[in-house]
Amino acid sequence: MNSIVRFLKRGAGLVVVSVALMSAPQGGEWFGVASAQAQTVRTIEVEGNRRVDAETIKSYVSIQPGQSYSAYGADDSLKTLFATGLFADVSLTMRGSTLVVKVVENPIVNIVSFEGNKKVKDEVLLSEIESQPRSVLTRAKIEGDTQRILEIYRRSGRFGAQVVPKVIDLPDNRANLVFEIDEGDKTSVVGINFIGNRAYGDDTLRDVMTTTQRNWLSWLKATDVYDPERLQADQELLRRFYLKHGYADFRVISAVAELDRERNAFYITVTVDEGDKYDFGVVDVQAYVRDVDPESLRGIIKTRAGDTYNADLVESTLEDMTLELANSGYAFAQVRPRGDRDYENKTINLTYVVEEGPRVYIERINIRGNTRTLDRVIRREFDFAEGDAFNAVMIDRAKRRLEDLRYFKSVNISRAQGSAPDRIVVNVDVVEQPTGEISVGGGYSTRDGFVADLSITERNLLGRGQILTIGGSIGERKQAFDFSFTEPFFLGRRLAAGIDVFYRDLDYTDTSSYKAMAAGGGARLGFQLNQETSFQGRYRIYQSDIQTNSYLMDGCGPNTAASLAMQTCGVPARATPGGPIYRFPNGGDTNGDGIADVFAPEASIAINAAQGKRLYSVFGYDLVYSTLDSFTRPHDGLYLRFSQDLAGAGGDAKYLRSDAEARYYKEMAPEVVGLVKLTGGVMNGWGGYDIPVTDTYFKGGETIRGFDTSGYGPRDLTPGGQRDALGGKVYAAATAEVQFPIPFVPDEFGFRGAFFADAGILFDVGDTGPLMITQPGGRQLTLTLAECSSVNPGGWTGVVPGGANGCYVDDTEPRASVGFSLLWDSPFGPLRADLGYAVLKEDYDNTQIFRFGAGKQF
Repeated sequence: MNSIVRFLKRGAGLVVVSVALMSAPQGGEWFGVASAQAQTVRTIEVEGNRRVDAETIKSYVSIQPGQSYSAYGADDSLKTLFATGLFADVSLTMRGSTLVVKVVENPIVNIVSFEGNKKVKDEVLLSEIESQPRSVLTRAKIEGDTQRILEIYRRSGRFGAQVVPKVIDLPDNRANLVFEIDEGDKTSVVGINFIGNRAYGDDTLRDVMTTTQRNWLSWLKATDVYDPERLQADQELLRRFYLKHGYADFRVISAVAELDRERNAFYITVTVDEGDKYDFGVVDVQAYVRDVDPESLRGIIKTRAGDTYNADLVESTLEDMTLELANSGYAFAQVRPRGDRDYENKTINLTYVVEEGPRVYIERINIRGNTRTLDRVIRREFDFAEGDAFNAVMIDRAKRRLEDLRYFKSVNISRAQGSAPDRIVVNVDVVEQPTGEISVGGGYSTRDGFVADLSITERNLLGRGQILTIGGSIGERKQAFDFSFTEPFFLGRRLAAGIDVFYRDLDYTDTSSYKAMAAGGGARLGFQLNQETSFQGRYRIYQSDIQTNSYLMDGCGPNTAASLAMQTCGVPARATPGGPIYRFPNGGDTNGDGIADVFAPEASIAINAAQGKRLYSVFGYDLVYSTLDSFTRPHDGLYLRFSQDLAGAGGDAKYLRSDAEARYYKEMAPEVVGLVKLTGGVMNGWGGYDIPVTDTYFKGGETIRGFDTSGYGPRDLTPGGQRDALGGKVYAAATAEVQFPIPFVPDEFGFRGAFFADAGILFDVGDTGPLMITQPGGRQLTLTLAECSSVNPGGWTGVVPGGANGCYVDDTEPRASVGFSLLWDSPFGPLRADLGYAVLKEDYDNTQIFRFGAGKQF
């Protein structure tokens, strides 16, 4: 009997018993086996158990008292007991009429520890494995956990990692589980090569993919490790890229990743079939739904005859038509594109067919996998709800919206049959990912000097889909703080509402001899008019404080400049002898030292006229139209923006400012992008308000490279003065630029070059005075920059005129420059260095050949 039980434990008992029974004579002379089979179990005893209750073990045994012992029952009992995971060994034997169940219990895990792991924290590994403290330790769990740990390292690109589990026995049937880990080196992708591509080079296609090749910046990124799921997603990105650029027959034949174990590196080879490039031919609409007029849908079509075939525009047209039909009461109408290829002329004649779809309703929408994001945040991305008509186009649109939120690693929407033939259940499965970001950075720009930045952003605050940003910066010429909160679905609609609080302390003493501080807040509300056009309205209220370094000083004393004597006592010497001195009349002694005082401004009269505090109450809006293929690195498309700000609703300032910008990108050759940019703006005061110069436009190298910050435009040319830039109320600028890859520099380094030509004008200076100086006794001195006069001994003292219009210049002469730029898509953000030479300039402009800064300028 014991030998049979041992066979049963090894899974062979059924075979042995079957052979014995088949060989036995009909009378059952095989007495030993036959009697065992017929023996009745009277009682069950359990031996070896320490933690598991005997009655619990008996409940897993198939053979119960009063039943006959059988090989089948014994085998089933063994399987059931082993399946509990509680026992390392189990045996069943008959002792007379007693069935003895002898068990060896699995130990209890005391602690789980990891050794050798540096790249992955203990907490991460412990959360992924099944073996946990105070759980039962089994060999199956250990093997599974080992594979899970290896998979974690493979996902992070360490395919050479090794894991060795060790069990340390402790008293009382306890054990410590230790995983010894050799992480190995990161297994990076060192080569991504393409076969079959003719229209686009390898560098261009690598830029489309999210998987990148290893380079000297690999320590800052994780996209250069092999990830099968990422490579699968990259194939779809390549397909969409080609379909967007006219290659309607494109397909990825294969994408193979080969591991070179000697170099611990992957080589990826992608084989593609591009096919021919097509243009749109005849574009038409056909409707087979009663009362639907095809002509009413033509205005929605975004695909135009003669344009390059673009699958994105076809998809967008389908969505817009479907929504329009649903809003018009045709809930079950479906739109499908029908393309007829003209292989000879390389065109695709496209017909949008409107037909009646099956009358199927959405019974239920199940949201699964969201442990943090609220259900309603996911549901609001759908244009339908339970009970509405089912439409596959709207399902696809919702999937893209959910992916664009960047809340989830993956989004999968499937459908299942509902409770009736005309009912469908929609299942939405998501895998969440972290949505918080901390950005710490520093750098240098020609305008702001050295700057350190810190910002914290949460894109899915408390799982509600709200956006919170807190940030600040400190630098040589700039200190700033920002707080921003956005509700992207205000009042249950697609309205992005937000509030902002800010503080700015900016130093313009290098260019215009003043410092500006501003603190305030505002509110905004934005929405999409259509896929390409957006509108955002805003209101801001803030207080501005303009400060200069003007001061009073004695008009007579030991520090005099006889060469500039305007009265008997002379005038005080300044850092720049001959600078502007505005003297009080004889006897004007404000500090009681018996010496007449003079007013010695460090800044222009126009700047001094703007100093002080003002309250601004500003309503504004932005209207934006964009067809750019990418906002981070555009190759094709048009961008238009028109903005207006109206100040004066309760504040001190009253003006209307209008700004416009137009950018057009065109890929002239693979990765060679042409850009034309036009910008302009105009400001006008109203209600008798003259705009202070500090509120007007200041332009320089950020608009026309080759010029310094605030390097051109109206300027104070008072002899001996600071040559302050005064800004202007009207400006216009144009740029032509060609961006291109730098030869012999791998594209994954992110470097590009550009040749550019800039031109522009800035004119119409703001308020140039008057500057009011109150004397003892209430008498005032009034000076304006435009009324500079020669020395008038015995009266008010001005300065010698320094320009065609008094002491300042304000002209409409154009400025222009040409040059070269180096662009770098660095891990710290886009950086740009410009070498510009001013070819059209005035003698009083400030030029600057080299300019460096962070952020996208164009």
